[in-house]
Amino acid sequence: MQNLQRVNLLLERRQRQALEKLARQKSRSVSDLVREYITVGLREDNSQQRERLLALENARALKARVMKRRKGKPITNAVKIMEQIREERTHELLGRGR
Repeated sequence: MQNLQRVNLLLERRQRQALEKLARQKSRSVSDLVREYITVGLREDNSQQRERLLALENARALKARVMKRRKGKPITNAVKIMEQIREERTHELLGRGR
């Protein structure tokens, strides 16, 4: 057996009943199922974190390309520009030109 450590968990009654039923169906222990679910959950969390980090890296790379294209000059009033774009898009959607 692996290097296991005892942990006390508080479960809702329905959670415990569902785990016990599933353990009986699979001929496994509740502890074994819980360990498996924790492993899968941690793997999923790590995957989601990697996706977020990749998205952040992509955003930083995009920012660097934009800054390079603008020769280092930042967009000083992005909020005003976004409002202008939204207003233009609203007029476009409503069929009204400027």
